[in-house]
Amino acid sequence: MKKDLSSTYIFGKNAVREALNANRVLKVFISNTFRDTAIFNLLKQNVIPQVVRSSNELNDLAQGGAHQGIIAVIKPYEYTSLEHILETCKNVSKPILVLLDGVVDPHNLGAILRCCDIFGVQGLLIGKHDQVGLSATVAKTSAGAINYVPVAKVGNLVQTIDMLKKNGFWIVAADGNCDKSYLDIDYNFPTVLVIGNEGDGISKLVLKNSDFIVKIPMYGKVNSLNASVATGIFLAKIKG
Repeated sequence: MKKDLSSTYIFGKNAVREALNANRVLKVFISNTFRDTAIFNLLKQNVIPQVVRSSNELNDLAQGGAHQGIIAVIKPYEYTSLEHILETCKNVSKPILVLLDGVVDPHNLGAILRCCDIFGVQGLLIGKHDQVGLSATVAKTSAGAINYVPVAKVGNLVQTIDMLKKNGFWIVAADGNCDKSYLDIDYNFPTVLVIGNEGDGISKLVLKNSDFIVKIPMYGKVNSLNASVATGIFLAKIKG
């Protein structure tokens, strides 16, 4: 496992609670006005050291984030390997993976992780270059899903797609400029959903190597969706 040492602190009640449930917390900083009984019980059960800090000190640690009076020092987030994810997929009849192409917004990544957890995705694949990685912001936005969805960093996306195809997956790329609706496909196969960059979409080479290119039909005046919202819509259909 490769550790992301940038992910030392998380903050906010939900994020800390989920990290406690996942046995990731090493220590917490709390304000003297913090009164969440459920979290205090978890801290006691897990024998987690507690350090009282002023609101200003907590604000500095959270770098202006909404910490709600609690910040946790956690074990660094770990990436798994593509090979490990593929191995776990062998026990699933129609596994689903999500591959991100150039997603750079940590809030989008956190929300996508949340969607992956909700719809039982076997793994999330992100590029090693020009993409956001796991972080405290991602953890908070994911509402705890970061602790449960396996995430692998991959190199060349086209080579990764080729490996996925050799392992029986069909590649479904989301592109708002295509003609085919995502509703017109019967997802009765192992599926890799490809979601692109928030502004530029999916790269041409990745589109070229995809089996299906589909879009979500739009009926309003706004012609695009947030990447995480689109992911949730696609996954709801794929999971069926």
